Amino acid sequence: MPDVLRPLCLLLLAVASPCPAAAADNLQPARTALAEGQPLIAAGKATRLLGAESGLTGEERQQAAALAIEAWVRVGDGARALDLLARENVPGGPYWEAQAALLAGEAARAEAVLTARLELGQAEASEKLLLAKLSLEQGDVAQARELATGLLEAGEVDIATAARLLLAEALLLSGDASQALETLAGTRTEAARHLHARALIELDRPTEAEPLLEALLADKTGGESLTHASLLLLAETRLRAGRSADAVENLTTFLDATPHSDLWPQAFQLLARALADSTAPLPDATLRWVADSGASPRLTTRPAAENAIFQGHALLLLARWLHDQAREIEALGLLEAMIEALPGHPQEGEAMRLALQIHGAQGDEAVVAALAARWRQRFQESGPAFLDFVSAGGRFVRGEYPQAASLFQAAADAAATLAGRRAALYNAGIAALRAGEFALYQSLLGQLQIVSAGSEAGRKAGDSAADLELDRGLALAAAGQPGASSGLSQFLQNHANHPRALEACLALAELSMLAAPANFGMAEKALAQADVLPHLTEAQRQRIAITRLWLLDRRDKLKELTEQGAAFLKAWPEAERADEVRMKLGDAYFRLENFAAARTEFELLPQEHPESPYADSALYFAALAASATLTEEGQAAALELWQTLAERGGPLGLAARHQQAQLKRLAGHEADALNLLEALLTEKNLPVEMHRQLTCEKAELLMLLGRPHPERLDEAVALLRDFLSTADLPYLWRARAGHTLATVLHAAARTTEALEACHAVVEQTPIGGPANPAEFRWFYRAGFFGIELLEAARQWESAARLAEKLGRPRGERAAEAAERATKIRLDHFIWDGKK
Repeated sequence: MPDVLRPLCLLLLAVASPCPAAAADNLQPARTALAEGQPLIAAGKATRLLGAESGLTGEERQQAAALAIEAWVRVGDGARALDLLARENVPGGPYWEAQAALLAGEAARAEAVLTARLELGQAEASEKLLLAKLSLEQGDVAQARELATGLLEAGEVDIATAARLLLAEALLLSGDASQALETLAGTRTEAARHLHARALIELDRPTEAEPLLEALLADKTGGESLTHASLLLLAETRLRAGRSADAVENLTTFLDATPHSDLWPQAFQLLARALADSTAPLPDATLRWVADSGASPRLTTRPAAENAIFQGHALLLLARWLHDQAREIEALGLLEAMIEALPGHPQEGEAMRLALQIHGAQGDEAVVAALAARWRQRFQESGPAFLDFVSAGGRFVRGEYPQAASLFQAAADAAATLAGRRAALYNAGIAALRAGEFALYQSLLGQLQIVSAGSEAGRKAGDSAADLELDRGLALAAAGQPGASSGLSQFLQNHANHPRALEACLALAELSMLAAPANFGMAEKALAQADVLPHLTEAQRQRIAITRLWLLDRRDKLKELTEQGAAFLKAWPEAERADEVRMKLGDAYFRLENFAAARTEFELLPQEHPESPYADSALYFAALAASATLTEEGQAAALELWQTLAERGGPLGLAARHQQAQLKRLAGHEADALNLLEALLTEKNLPVEMHRQLTCEKAELLMLLGRPHPERLDEAVALLRDFLSTADLPYLWRARAGHTLATVLHAAARTTEALEACHAVVEQTPIGGPANPAEFRWFYRAGFFGIELLEAARQWESAARLAEKLGRPRGERAAEAAERATKIRLDHFIWDGKK
């Protein structure tokens, strides 16, 4: 969308009285910088002028303040602009306050300012346009359309043009592509051409859209964001025109040549669709993206964090392709690797959804339950409706919903009462919805609207047409399909006082905060609407308050979370979910590194709620908080708490005993730690991964104890050699144990054997090299230790060759290894014969 910022300083100059030459000269450099596209320089100059003893009159100061505020907004620093607005009075202040609040992430404040101006009849055209844009971003399409329509005849051409574009966008989101085309008629901007092509695609006219997009891209005048969006839209046109191979080629080229784009998620999703529709093989670049965490080899300056994000998208793409090829086990392997290796990735939720779907289709109920629990833990959620749909995905995959819809229709036709017919139609609509038969769903919804019209009984029974609309929105949310947010928003607009309005508000808030990217403004708006619903019970107010706590957590506003969490427990100490709030409160304090407060909250939970499912977890984290204080009292308390947890025999008992051993080791009590580990290793139901970890830790303790007792070193060597002989031992554990074995052998003065152990770690890497950061860590530790041993033995050529081998995989220490190899060869003149 075009920039709609008003040139406020120019407006002021037009109405201001002549300024003294000195003041004009002082302000002119800032004014010139802004006109030349240097807002940061302009902001600095104007702000300094406001603080200087420049003798500005009131009117001159107003000009300087207006220019500084506009400059800070154009820079994107809403906080600085808000600070000036709090101290200076400038014309158009509410407009600039809204702009600055949006930049500062305060969408609710911006909306409140603009709405107040609108309700008082004082809003100018630019303010209405900004409110329309904000409404569209937050999903309030109806208000956006109304405001934009009223601005089409605005006196300012730029505002009228921007309003026309915004109205077209709203019409497209509403599904009215034909009217969007009429609205765009005569508008020739790059954004208008892009929207014109979108409308043609929505009207299933991709062949007409394609030349428009090709011409737009050839002009190269729309800026990076519009160019990227148009490239993706061009791929969409070719996909809809049945040219999926062309779409795959376009998207692969885009992803391989783009160092960064906000549209990566959409591009990868579109590429997944194109691959599903195409018989073409998987692009070779895909495997490189997965292996190298990046795109084209020439894009070597991309930050590591962006590489990880790109790699996550590529992993999900490959998993989707394997899923489409019915290679479910391989798909699950990639999904689980992505979830484990890239926590917090923007597409982590999608990866978990697909994993749930595959496990559900395979009937892995235990895995589905565990993964659903992990979902809730990861996203700090506890039972929102759409997550319950996802966690029960296996049941839906195996359900006979089409047959159910047919039977419910027959029951509705044969019903003797209106209530019976309404209930049967409602159930038929739910079954059709879950079967994906949306044409049938629309037919049933129309019939239900007739029998529900004016029926208070239907509202009370929960089987009215409005209920079915809400259930459709919830089902779309559960399936992660587009239209969920707009469907819920439309329900709330049409049925603001419906008995289930609170359910819609909370679902919309949850969906908005879990979206990628999160829409915190919409979540806040949904909760604000929930706050003013009539006849709320205390339990319902508690649900709103808890959802707001979750929102604060998602926004990392931990201090506010602690304040509101404490207020919740003070207001509702006996609330049904008080234990959940107490747990969240302790977690917030822990993340704020206020370990004393965290320990208090965690210890209070099992005291107040001994039967709570969070009781064991609270004890565990209370011990972690106590140990984090790094005091003798804290460590003693941690050991005692972990002992209590171990004696309870719950699911965290083994983890508590493990923590006791680790704390003993950190305190220098290796013998006590060894005894605890050996006791743990005798447990019959010890998880495989935990058994492997404990074995490695036991060997490390034996090595530490081997300094005064050399026989312990032999015991460690035997333990590790036995462990390494395990069949199908994953490389991660083979590398860690191999490095530990080399260290133990070196401590026992068995240097040659130590070198062999290091060599085995490096040589036994899987095809393609280490697969994740943990594997790379042990790969490099063993390799560099081997180099040190070779250098100590003055085996310079071998040391250089080993260093070169470490430099081949694309790990974080590859460059270091290559430099080490070069240095060894230069220092010892051994270049002869190097390949």
